[in-house]
Amino acid sequence: MISKEEMQQLKSENELLRLQLADITEMINIREEELEILRKKSAYTVLLKSTLDVNLEAITQMQLLISEEQQKVAGAAKREAAMENEIIQSLETEKEFYHIKKKYETARAAIIDLDNELAETASMYRQLAEANSRVAELQSSLEIALMENGQLKEKLKKPTIDPADK
Repeated sequence: MISKEEMQQLKSENELLRLQLADITEMINIREEELEILRKKSAYTVLLKSTLDVNLEAITQMQLLISEEQQKVAGAAKREAAMENEIIQSLETEKEFYHIKKKYETARAAIIDLDNELAETASMYRQLAEANSRVAELQSSLEIALMENGQLKEKLKKPTIDPADK
Protein backbone atom coordinates (compact mmCIF):
# COMPACT_ATOMS: atom_id res chain seq x y z
CA MET A 1 0.00 0.00 0.00
CA ILE A 2 0.82 3.54 -0.30
CA SER A 3 1.99 5.31 2.70
CA LYS A 4 0.53 8.50 3.92
CA GLU A 5 3.48 10.46 2.85
CA GLU A 6 3.35 9.04 -0.62
CA MET A 7 -0.35 9.73 -0.74
CA GLN A 8 0.23 13.29 0.35
CA GLN A 9 2.93 13.65 -2.24
CA LEU A 10 0.67 12.15 -4.94
CA LYS A 11 -2.12 14.58 -3.96
CA SER A 12 0.34 17.42 -4.13
CA GLU A 13 1.59 16.30 -7.52
CA ASN A 14 -2.01 15.77 -8.66
CA GLU A 15 -2.94 19.30 -7.55
CA LEU A 16 0.12 20.66 -9.29
CA LEU A 17 -0.84 18.77 -12.46
CA ARG A 18 -4.39 20.17 -12.25
CA LEU A 19 -3.02 23.69 -11.98
CA GLN A 20 -0.70 23.07 -14.90
CA LEU A 21 -3.61 21.56 -16.88
CA ALA A 22 -5.74 24.63 -16.12
CA ASP A 23 -2.88 26.90 -17.26
CA ILE A 24 -2.41 24.87 -20.43
CA THR A 25 -6.17 24.89 -21.10
CA GLU A 26 -6.28 28.65 -20.64
CA MET A 27 -3.27 29.02 -22.97
CA ILE A 28 -5.02 26.82 -25.56
CA ASN A 29 -8.16 28.95 -25.29
CA ILE A 30 -6.07 32.10 -25.75
CA ARG A 31 -4.33 30.50 -28.75
CA GLU A 32 -7.69 29.52 -30.24
CA GLU A 33 -8.92 33.11 -29.81
CA GLU A 34 -5.73 34.35 -31.45
CA LEU A 35 -6.25 31.84 -34.29
CA GLU A 36 -9.82 33.08 -34.74
CA ILE A 37 -8.54 36.68 -34.86
CA LEU A 38 -5.88 35.67 -37.40
CA ARG A 39 -8.54 33.87 -39.52
CA LYS A 40 -10.69 37.01 -39.48
CA LYS A 41 -7.64 39.14 -40.33
CA SER A 42 -6.79 36.76 -43.16
CA ALA A 43 -10.33 36.99 -44.57
CA TYR A 44 -10.21 40.79 -44.19
CA THR A 45 -6.80 40.81 -45.91
CA VAL A 46 -8.25 38.88 -48.87
CA LEU A 47 -11.11 41.36 -49.04
CA LEU A 48 -8.65 44.30 -48.84
CA LYS A 49 -6.47 42.77 -51.59
CA SER A 50 -9.51 42.46 -53.84
CA THR A 51 -10.49 46.07 -53.09
CA LEU A 52 -6.89 47.14 -53.64
CA ASP A 53 -6.80 45.42 -57.05
CA VAL A 54 -10.00 47.22 -58.07
CA ASN A 55 -8.63 50.52 -56.79
CA LEU A 56 -5.32 49.91 -58.57
CA GLU A 57 -7.16 49.43 -61.88
CA ALA A 58 -9.13 52.62 -61.25
CA ILE A 59 -5.91 54.50 -60.42
CA THR A 60 -4.34 53.27 -63.66
CA GLN A 61 -7.31 54.62 -65.62
CA MET A 62 -7.12 57.89 -63.71
CA GLN A 63 -3.41 58.18 -64.46
CA LEU A 64 -4.17 57.87 -68.18
CA LEU A 65 -6.82 60.58 -67.89
CA ILE A 66 -4.47 62.75 -65.84
CA SER A 67 -1.75 62.34 -68.48
CA GLU A 68 -4.15 63.50 -71.19
CA GLU A 69 -5.30 66.44 -69.07
CA GLN A 70 -1.69 67.38 -68.30
CA GLN A 71 -0.98 67.57 -72.02
CA LYS A 72 -4.01 69.84 -72.44
CA VAL A 73 -2.88 71.97 -69.49
CA ALA A 74 0.66 72.21 -70.92
CA GLY A 75 -0.76 73.51 -74.21
CA ALA A 76 -2.96 75.99 -72.37
CA ALA A 77 0.04 77.08 -70.26
CA LYS A 78 2.05 77.78 -73.42
CA ARG A 79 -0.79 79.86 -74.85
CA GLU A 80 -1.16 81.67 -71.53
CA ALA A 81 2.60 82.35 -71.37
CA ALA A 82 2.52 83.79 -74.91
CA MET A 83 -0.42 86.03 -73.98
CA GLU A 84 1.31 87.05 -70.78
CA ASN A 85 4.44 88.03 -72.75
CA GLU A 86 2.31 90.11 -75.11
CA ILE A 87 0.66 91.84 -72.16
CA ILE A 88 4.04 92.48 -70.51
CA GLN A 89 5.42 93.95 -73.74
CA SER A 90 2.30 96.09 -74.08
CA LEU A 91 2.67 97.32 -70.50
CA GLU A 92 6.36 98.07 -71.02
CA THR A 93 5.53 100.02 -74.19
CA GLU A 94 2.83 101.94 -72.34
CA LYS A 95 5.19 102.59 -69.44
CA GLU A 96 7.83 103.86 -71.87
CA PHE A 97 5.20 106.06 -73.55
CA TYR A 98 4.22 107.62 -70.22
CA HIS A 99 7.88 108.06 -69.33
CA ILE A 100 8.52 109.88 -72.63
CA LYS A 101 5.33 111.92 -72.16
CA LYS A 102 6.48 112.90 -68.67
CA LYS A 103 9.91 113.90 -70.03
CA TYR A 104 8.19 115.93 -72.76
CA GLU A 105 5.95 117.68 -70.23
CA THR A 106 8.94 118.35 -67.99
CA ALA A 107 10.95 119.75 -70.92
CA ARG A 108 7.97 121.84 -72.03
CA ALA A 109 7.57 123.24 -68.50
CA ALA A 110 11.31 123.97 -68.43
CA ILE A 111 11.05 125.79 -71.78
CA ILE A 112 8.11 127.85 -70.49
CA ASP A 113 10.13 128.65 -67.36
CA LEU A 114 13.10 129.64 -69.54
CA ASP A 115 10.82 131.82 -71.72
CA ASN A 116 9.50 133.52 -68.59
CA GLU A 117 13.03 133.99 -67.26
CA LEU A 118 14.14 135.33 -70.65
CA ALA A 119 11.26 137.82 -70.65
CA GLU A 120 12.21 138.84 -67.10
CA THR A 121 15.87 139.05 -68.13
CA ALA A 122 15.04 141.22 -71.13
CA SER A 123 12.96 143.49 -68.89
CA MET A 124 15.74 143.59 -66.32
CA TYR A 125 18.28 144.29 -69.11
CA ARG A 126 16.21 147.22 -70.32
CA GLN A 127 15.95 148.48 -66.76
CA LEU A 128 19.70 148.02 -66.35
CA ALA A 129 20.36 149.84 -69.62
CA GLU A 130 18.10 152.69 -68.48
CA ALA A 131 19.83 152.71 -65.09
CA ASN A 132 23.28 152.74 -66.78
CA SER A 133 22.15 155.57 -69.02
CA ARG A 134 20.89 157.47 -66.00
CA VAL A 135 24.15 156.73 -64.12
CA ALA A 136 26.16 157.99 -67.09
CA GLU A 137 23.97 161.08 -67.25
CA LEU A 138 24.40 161.64 -63.52
CA GLN A 139 28.16 161.07 -63.78
CA SER A 140 28.33 163.57 -66.62
CA SER A 141 26.29 166.06 -64.59
CA LEU A 142 28.54 165.37 -61.59
CA GLU A 143 31.66 165.96 -63.66
CA ILE A 144 30.23 169.19 -65.04
CA ALA A 145 29.23 170.27 -61.53
CA LEU A 146 32.69 169.38 -60.23
CA MET A 147 34.33 171.34 -63.02
CA GLU A 148 32.09 174.33 -62.35
CA ASN A 149 32.78 173.95 -58.64
CA GLY A 150 36.51 173.86 -59.38
CA GLN A 151 36.25 176.96 -61.56
CA LEU A 152 34.33 178.75 -58.87
CA LYS A 153 36.93 177.79 -56.31
CA GLU A 154 39.61 179.10 -58.63
CA LYS A 155 37.76 182.34 -59.03
CA LEU A 156 37.40 182.57 -55.30
CA LYS A 157 41.10 182.01 -54.79
CA LYS A 158 42.07 184.81 -57.15
CA PRO A 159 41.94 188.10 -55.43
CA THR A 160 39.52 190.25 -57.09
CA ILE A 161 39.98 193.98 -57.04
CA ASP A 162 36.92 195.63 -55.95
CA PRO A 163 36.27 198.78 -57.92
CA ALA A 164 35.33 200.41 -54.69
CA ASP A 165 38.79 199.85 -53.28
CA LYS A 166 40.53 201.59 -56.05
